[in-house]
Amino acid sequence: MAEEPWLPGAPGDDRDAGDRYVGSRYGGNRYGGSRYGGNRHVGSRYVFDTFDTGFAKEEERLALGEALWDPGTTERLAAAGVTPGWRCLEAGAGRGSVARWLADRVGPTGEVLATDLRVDRLKWLTDHGVTVRQLDLVSDDPDDELPAAHYDLIHARLVLQHITDRQKAVDRLCRALRPGGRLVLEDTDTAALFSHPERADFLQEVKHAAYEVMCAAGYHPRCGLLNVELATRAGLVDVRAEGRSTVVRGGTEAARWYILWIEHLRPAMLARGSVTDDRIQQAVDSMADPSQHWLSQVMVTVTARRPATDAGGSTAAAGVRA
Repeated sequence: MAEEPWLPGAPGDDRDAGDRYVGSRYGGNRYGGSRYGGNRHVGSRYVFDTFDTGFAKEEERLALGEALWDPGTTERLAAAGVTPGWRCLEAGAGRGSVARWLADRVGPTGEVLATDLRVDRLKWLTDHGVTVRQLDLVSDDPDDELPAAHYDLIHARLVLQHITDRQKAVDRLCRALRPGGRLVLEDTDTAALFSHPERADFLQEVKHAAYEVMCAAGYHPRCGLLNVELATRAGLVDVRAEGRSTVVRGGTEAARWYILWIEHLRPAMLARGSVTDDRIQQAVDSMADPSQHWLSQVMVTVTARRPATDAGGSTAAAGVRA
């Protein structure tokens, strides 16, 4: 359930091929001043735009996702110690709500870089001191490298669950952390989604059909848990994980986020033949019904730290900050 699905070259993509950065920090037309989830890649694709439905309500869907998940995210970033002067990277920044929060938190002495494959939704951030950069986390292009040992905090929400080469992406992010810097990864575990107090089968047919489509495009439905292993394999320490979920009542804004998710995937689900249009409509109607309530998927937050010393015990050479 990516936050800002995008397919390079898809209809509506009017970016200049050289417009990789927005803002003034680096200068030149490659810089200028997107988690799904958000970002969220399958190779260089986002899962929803793989289906290219021309979905007219995508901006609304993304905004509703921010409203649902941002409070828990910012609470955890605050607990990670984000403070004035920090250098922060928001990977897969989506519409930019978390990057804006980070910019307010680090202040004028800090630095925030917001990256995504699609940056048109992020350019408004340049008015708030945020640098915006187009970036593919799994590309081998040297232009997609990040500065080594630079950031105090790197955050990615609803990004890795849409990437096929997840370890490569995590390793790239870890190289960009300064010694002692923190990585915060947030992805979902979908097992509990649509748990209902009375009906074991509540929306389950449509749920499975939707995730069947997404998994065929490279999505990982348990990536929130997988991130613990990815961070550990990358050599990070103090790896910790916690989960959060919410009870969603039908007919609310949170419920509408799920409705728009299903509506966005409806053409692809029908094309696969795994569910009928009548069953999809029944699910949509149930989600709009205020008498229904269900459990969201679990958002798993993994926090980890780059060691202050390398494997040999010496202080890492670059990026050490008091």
